[in-house]
Formats: sequence, C-alpha cells, structure tokens
Amino acid sequence: MARRMTAAILMLALTSWMIAPGLADAQERAVRFDGRVQWVAGQLMVVQTDSGASVSVDLVRVPQDEYAVLTPSERVVIIGVITDRSRRVLGTSVMRGETQAP
Repeated sequence: MARRMTAAILMLALTSWMIAPGLADAQERAVRFDGRVQWVAGQLMVVQTDSGASVSVDLVRVPQDEYAVLTPSERVVIIGVITDRSRRVLGTSVMRGETQAP
C-alpha cells in the first residue's frame, strides 16, 4: 500500500510539473521511488516504477559505483530531486535490491 501511495505521489508531482512547468517553484523537490532498471546508458537511466510508469533519471550527481554494474530488470530505489529546469529526476542516490520503506 505504501509503495502505491509513493508511486501515486511521484506520478502526480511529475505530471503536474510536466503540464505546467512555468507554475512550479524554483526549488528542488525530493523524491524517492522503487522500480526496475529498464536501461542505463552513460549518465542516464530509465526505471519502471512499481506502478508501471517509466521515469528518466539523470545520474550526473550519483557516484558511478552506485549504478555502473546495474543490469536490466534489477530492482533499485532511486532518491533524487525534481526541478522546474529538467524533465528528469536528478538522481542523488541509487540503491540496489529490495529495500523496504521505513
């Protein structure tokens, strides 16, 4: 239930930001979501959330050792921020495997 709520909140935040980017404030908003790696190329990863949505994650702020060996379908938890300057989640951390929310 908590995962679905988290996914729903993330999707609402992403959707509202994409529909009206000029109305979003300039501050970064923290996000956390679970999912499976669809692919990783350079400093970009696409993750399919547990609710089925695909989210692009910019990995420029993530230490390379956190994502260098990830493979498609591997479970991950993404922590990052959403800003009004980017259509991607700006990742700050990628954790491998099943992780339960506190």
